[in-house]
Amino acid sequence: MPLLRSEDAIKADLQEMNEEIDHVLERYTRLSVSRRPYWEVQEVLDQLANLPPTHFDTDDARAVFVRRADPQGEQYWQEGPSSNLVLRGLINERAHVPDILLSGVIGPREANELFERFMYYWNHGLGLLDPAIHSPRTLLQRCPLLFTVVLTIASRDYPARPNLYPRLLQQAKLSASAALVDGLKDADTVQALLLVAAYPPPVQRFTDDRTSLFVGMALRMATDLNLHRAYRKTPSSRTEALELANHIRTWRACLLLDSWSAVKHGRLPTLRPSSGAPHATDVRGMQSEFEYRIFKAVNQFMQIANPSNGALDYMELTVGFNNEIQTLRDEIHHVFHRVEDRDQPSGILRRAILTQTIEYARMVVYSYGFTRSLQQGNHWGGDYTLMCLEAASASVIGLLERLAPLPLFRCSPDAWFEYAAFSAAFLLKLLRPQFQNVIRGSQRVRVADLVKRLVDTYRSPAIALQIENHLPGVLADFLERAASHLPEYAAAPGSRGLSRGARRNPSPPTLGMPGSGFNMSPGESLATAICGSIPEWWEYLDRELPGHL
Repeated sequence: MPLLRSEDAIKADLQEMNEEIDHVLERYTRLSVSRRPYWEVQEVLDQLANLPPTHFDTDDARAVFVRRADPQGEQYWQEGPSSNLVLRGLINERAHVPDILLSGVIGPREANELFERFMYYWNHGLGLLDPAIHSPRTLLQRCPLLFTVVLTIASRDYPARPNLYPRLLQQAKLSASAALVDGLKDADTVQALLLVAAYPPPVQRFTDDRTSLFVGMALRMATDLNLHRAYRKTPSSRTEALELANHIRTWRACLLLDSWSAVKHGRLPTLRPSSGAPHATDVRGMQSEFEYRIFKAVNQFMQIANPSNGALDYMELTVGFNNEIQTLRDEIHHVFHRVEDRDQPSGILRRAILTQTIEYARMVVYSYGFTRSLQQGNHWGGDYTLMCLEAASASVIGLLERLAPLPLFRCSPDAWFEYAAFSAAFLLKLLRPQFQNVIRGSQRVRVADLVKRLVDTYRSPAIALQIENHLPGVLADFLERAASHLPEYAAAPGSRGLSRGARRNPSPPTLGMPGSGFNMSPGESLATAICGSIPEWWEYLDRELPGHL
């Protein structure tokens, strides 16, 4: 009968195992490994044992350790620890504990509460996190950067500690820098970058905005990880299916933010239209898919309507776009009229934002045709003037009547606030004397009233968060200063005037600038409007329209 092993012998074996693990970890991370007591190693492994691997041919942590112990020279071509959630979790447990926890800025209970608030109030924006695989604990193990970003976004509206957001934001910036330099490349890091792009840190100047950079880094990392090929794999278990769905969901968000950014900045998308994902079967995935298809239609129109393509019939192109958008509108109604949550807040918000995205897309396309009409010598804007008036009014009304009353809307991605703001800025320019024979009396009063209602809504506690330079407040300040000299605006019901203290944004130029007008892309002009301190925004609205409002 073999003798029972002494406690010292067991500890010695565990210590030897711990040293081997440390050796492996040090090969795959440039950061120093914070050594745990050797008797805790097995406990850590047990905690991580149930996490599904990212690549389906991985069994458990010890198998990974064995496979990674390759002869020197061959390890360069082997997959790193990001290919397995168990090894990645062990590395993150030891070496990448988030600074927001280490510094004591928040404790475990607050972390749990912030995570729950994110899932309820903020996750609807991109729908990246899945409760089946994401929890505060698994976020720590999967990606400390994602953990930090999620809690930072949730702290934007955290009544228990209203001043927490600036502190977490500073830590999130440092964590993002470290993750990009020394961190692992995985789908969770891509998700973190996408969330930062959707909920960017507030800035005082447009030139300080780095949204497009975060989108670009997310796209590059996603393609490096072959997330665009995830839909080709066939899972063999539920855990594999969940992880595969996580990759597909991440890639779908990449497509969406790429197409949205292209429209916003007036550029071609980075990803080819064929870089698609399979049709979504869940309602949140279907929302992202429809948003992408709407922006895809706009991008295709802008590419075809490029002046470099020669003489084009812009109205014919616009009619074709309208037909495509109407088909999408009908399909959206047909699909979401049947979903189970259609009458719940999430379902109502989903339909409202898709309708708002369609109105914004129409406004972008019509404003492009309006620009070309002006350039061709039609100083009234032709048929596009009334088309822009209708689309812009529908966009602002949609926000006021459908989106603003919804409690979840205040926790939306910044882009959702930009849609109506761009339309409102365009409406203000249509109040110029140049268009008084087209937009008359009661219409002018109605337009000014819409803009005023939007300004008041963006400043209301129902929308504005108590953080510095929250985008709705910045946009409201810009619109009010742009409209400050309009008598119709001053007389609009509920007008607050301009005596409530200094604004964050300087006034736009009051004189027409030489060579200014309507030929920047609508999205690019809006990006400048967010800041309000760059004259190109007003140049866009003034070019080829001499004089001022």
